Amino acid sequence: MKNFKAKDLMIPADEYCRVKKDTTLHEAMAQLVIQSEKKGLSHPHRDLLVEDEEGKIIGKVTMLDIFKSMEPNYFKKETGRHQNALTREYVQKIYTDFNLWSEPLSTLCQKCAALKVSELMHTPHLTEMINEDDSIDKALHSFVLGLHQPILVQKDGNVTGVLRLGDIFENIRKAILACEIETA
Repeated sequence: MKNFKAKDLMIPADEYCRVKKDTTLHEAMAQLVIQSEKKGLSHPHRDLLVEDEEGKIIGKVTMLDIFKSMEPNYFKKETGRHQNALTREYVQKIYTDFNLWSEPLSTLCQKCAALKVSELMHTPHLTEMINEDDSIDKALHSFVLGLHQPILVQKDGNVTGVLRLGDIFENIRKAILACEIETA
């Protein structure tokens, strides 16, 4: 299998949906559809890159960020997790303790639609970014260990692309299918 680099599989940042930090979530969702139609995509991207006033990428908004913004009580729970934290009992306890999703979806959607993307965007830490020339192994390891998706790819400190787990999977799937199976 070819040793891919991040730049081989990333989506260039200029091809990704980008919004200003003061854009509302409602406007951002509309931009996802508009930009996808312009690019002839069968479905919109599911993540957004967030820019400052000068057009520099300062963060991202993922599906998970949007879901969390709809139910702000998620931000009250502890951020640390331990290995057995996601048992059924733990999840139910969090759901009950923090009164999550107690309002109808339509009410939650109305509340979060007016939020500015800067209020819910994820600002990646340096550990959540990789360089264009980094091996895909590094990105895959980060995904498997729970990195906030997608990974932003950079060159000389500027974001140049977006690397999604699904794109890596497609290349690994193709590589597996291309392998010869040894028969005993």
